[in-house]
Amino acid sequence: MTSEKAEAMSESTTTDKYVGGPVADLAAAPLPTDATLRARKSLIPQFVKFVGFDLTIMRMVLKGHSHD
Repeated sequence: MTSEKAEAMSESTTTDKYVGGPVADLAAAPLPTDATLRARKSLIPQFVKFVGFDLTIMRMVLKGHSHD
C-alpha cells in the first residue's frame, strides 16, 4: 500500500464525526422508580403480561382466519 493511500485511509477514519453512527443523548432521560424496577424483575407480573400479550395476538390471528 502506498503512503498516500494509507494517509487517506487514516484521515477518513479519524475525521468522521460519527464513526459508529449517531448516538442518542440519554442524559436527561428519567430513571425508573424502585417500584418500576421491582415490577420488571418480578416473574409473576411478567408472566401475566406475557399471557395477556399472547391472548391479544391469538385474538388477532383468529380474527384474520375467520370466514364470516
